[in-house]
Amino acid sequence: MLILTPTPLQTAAERAFFAELAGWDTGSGVRGAVMASLPVVEGPMNRRQADAVLFVPEGLAVVRVVEVERRSGVVTASQEGAWTIGSGDGPGDVVQLAGGGSTPLEGLMRAGMQAAVTLRAAGLEPGRIARLTVLTGAVTGIVPADGDLGEGDQVALLDQQSLLLGVARAARHAGTDNPRLWTTADVRAGIEALGVAGRTPSVEELNGEGFPYSPYVLRRQELLTPAALNAAPPRYAPQPLSTPEPPAAPVPQQRTPPLVDPAAAARVAAAAVQAQEDAERSSAAQVADQDRHTQDVRTYRPVEPVVQQTQALTPDRAPFQEPRGLEDSGGLGGLFGSTPTVEVAPQPRRELPPELRPRASAAAVPPTRSTSTVPPEGSSAAGADTSGRRRALLVAAALVVVAALVTVVVVLVGERDGAAEAPQAGPSSSAAPDAVPAGPAPGDTQVVDGTTFTLEATTTEDTCADHAYGAVADFFARSDCTSLTRSLWSAEVDGRPAVVSRADVTMPDADLAAALVTLADTDGSGNVNDLLREGTGYPGGPERLSSSREYASRPQDAVATIVETAYVGGQGSSEELDALASAALALGSD
Repeated sequence: MLILTPTPLQTAAERAFFAELAGWDTGSGVRGAVMASLPVVEGPMNRRQADAVLFVPEGLAVVRVVEVERRSGVVTASQEGAWTIGSGDGPGDVVQLAGGGSTPLEGLMRAGMQAAVTLRAAGLEPGRIARLTVLTGAVTGIVPADGDLGEGDQVALLDQQSLLLGVARAARHAGTDNPRLWTTADVRAGIEALGVAGRTPSVEELNGEGFPYSPYVLRRQELLTPAALNAAPPRYAPQPLSTPEPPAAPVPQQRTPPLVDPAAAARVAAAAVQAQEDAERSSAAQVADQDRHTQDVRTYRPVEPVVQQTQALTPDRAPFQEPRGLEDSGGLGGLFGSTPTVEVAPQPRRELPPELRPRASAAAVPPTRSTSTVPPEGSSAAGADTSGRRRALLVAAALVVVAALVTVVVVLVGERDGAAEAPQAGPSSSAAPDAVPAGPAPGDTQVVDGTTFTLEATTTEDTCADHAYGAVADFFARSDCTSLTRSLWSAEVDGRPAVVSRADVTMPDADLAAALVTLADTDGSGNVNDLLREGTGYPGGPERLSSSREYASRPQDAVATIVETAYVGGQGSSEELDALASAALALGSD
């Protein structure tokens, strides 16, 4: 451990503390960390609030070294009320600490908040800040024995084993949901921002204490937010095994109706008409070559026919609608009547001279006529044949379009009828929306990890406004939730009654849910109001959550779940309470 004492130490407790650390080896052989002397005083009496700041790769802690005066024995420490000293078998006398007071926690809390504000003003995000109290003097032991008071408060004695345990627990609290370790550049920038006088440790020294090397300061908000959302895995509580559900009945696959474009069909018909016109012009050219003996040979330059049937075959309306001109056709029967209902715009034609008129082919002339007979001049047989072929092609194209539309209509109607009949065949078709099972009601119980939870109260709102405090309330002012369900559960831990507050916050998306959990996990950022805070309680329950409560959270899809647990009167094991909070994350699971 690397120690920094830039200014003369002022109290006997400080001198004894840093003398103990000076006997440890530097580097990470014993414990990789930096302990810098940083006295923090407050008030007109300059009462000491903190004595040092501790940097570990996982995070940051403020340290108070205090001497117990006048009495010797076992110190009983707690989150609330005065500390006592006695034999350890029962309540003792109130502790008298050097410099005044009977508990250092309130001053340490203010020192931690001041450090967080100072670092954030310098552009550094500290994350959770732990608090470590080191007792000196005639202290023979502490209660609880592990020195963990919960919520980041640790107590240690002035010996190596107890100090190492306190530093380790402080590092674990500071590293909770921390997306990045403190790097060499982060520590150097943090020491400068806090105003630690004297020299700044070198990069080599910090690297030897276990801080990863980085030439850049990474603990900036714009860098930590993506890291928290993408790199830090969410902590999910183990889910109880559930009975596998029987496989659902296979859903018949719906056939996608063929996409028939009437415009494409019209273009095919127009191309067929164009091909027929080209064939007629080619035939006329051949007749001109064979009749070279004709004295009056005129040059024939046919005019390109203008096909205007797209108005009738390609409606301007959306596909799968009935085309214009077919509303009064009487359906398919009307289409095959004596008069076609598809209107074709008149096409300009140019009559050929008698000597250049095409000879009738066998395919176009009725079998009773001779294929070698040339119609007399002035006869309209050739024009009638050409008009009949064109009409036949147009009618065929119209049939293609109508058949395609009929097919689409039949398929769509069949699928609609099938969809209407499908719910009648399913086993759950008779279930109304009201048949959806409701959530748990007060009085319901649930067993998770061997602990029985009883629901005492629950509420649901469609907004999180006015239901949070601190930075979490500011977060909801920018991005409100879509649903907020809060509940109070009662349970027992080793025979001690406990209360569990749970909040399920549904956000618009999963990224906002993860960001909310990251913010709520940060010390001093506020939280969602528990029901006790807003005046909703239950018989036998506490009026509010005690300060020695434990916390657990997780994001799951778009839902952020936040749990707080506390004993109902008295104190107990913080580890058991922490396990209760983790188990409560699984409440409501099948």
